[in-house]
Parts: sequence; structure tokens; C-alpha cells
Amino acid sequence: MDSKAPGQQQPMQYTEKTVTAGGQEWNNGLFDCFSGADNLCLKATFCPCFVYGKTQHRIRDPSLAGYERFNQDCLMWCGVQSCCGLGWIFNWMARTELRNKFGINGGGCGDCMTAWCCTCCSIIQNEKEVIGRQSGAAAGGYVQQAGMVAQPQQY
Repeated sequence: MDSKAPGQQQPMQYTEKTVTAGGQEWNNGLFDCFSGADNLCLKATFCPCFVYGKTQHRIRDPSLAGYERFNQDCLMWCGVQSCCGLGWIFNWMARTELRNKFGINGGGCGDCMTAWCCTCCSIIQNEKEVIGRQSGAAAGGYVQQAGMVAQPQQY
């Protein structure tokens, strides 16, 4: 005999779901900041506002036409970081924007913690991701081929 009273429902089970933006992963790992001959590691360590500003400009204009090192994004990041140490918040917002734009898995909490705890590596990852994805799009990127259809055999 069933031990539950009439009208009593089974407790609901909660399953945690990962928030996904589009099913893709980052092409560059967070700690890939040390790879490459472009000195991004040094730039992001000593002048992170320059790298942040360049990435933001690159998102708007991949050709970097009209890019200036001391652009609005750079100066805002530097000003907020210098005054109250909260420059990482701009990086957090940029990271979330990149994830949404390119359909990268993740969530706001992960973006926040990455931007706060690993600011320099996160800034570098953002820059490399934008460069890589935009150069792939400029080169044509991946184009799915039409499916193959078997022709009926005639006897």
C-alpha cells in the first residue's frame, strides 16, 4: 500500500543547469595569456587599460581604423581603476558581451569571478578571442556543406 496521503505530491527534484549562450567554448584558455609573441602578457600586466581599450575598439571596428591608444574605453577603465579599483567591472561587462556575441558557454557569475580574480588574464583572453573569431570570419570561417543525397539505383 502507498504510504503517502491522498492528494500529497512527490517532492520536486532540482537539477542544476549550466547556462549556455550558444554551445561554444572559448578558443583561448584563460591561462593562454603567456603564449604568443605579441607581448600581450606584459601589456596587460603593466597597461591593462590599453589592451582593454584596443579590444573594445576592435569589437566595433575589426580593421582598427581610427584606433587611438588613449581612447574613451581606455580612459574610462584607467580612471575607474585608479580612483576605486573597480576597473574589473568593465572587463566583466565586456566578457559577458563577448560570450553573448560569439555564443560562448558560461554565465554572469563566472564572468564576474574571472574578471575580478584574474583581471589581466581575462583581458588577454578577451583580446585573443576577438582577434581569432574576427579573423576567422574575415577568412570566410566555417561554411557547412550541403548534405549528400543518395541517388536511387536503376535496374
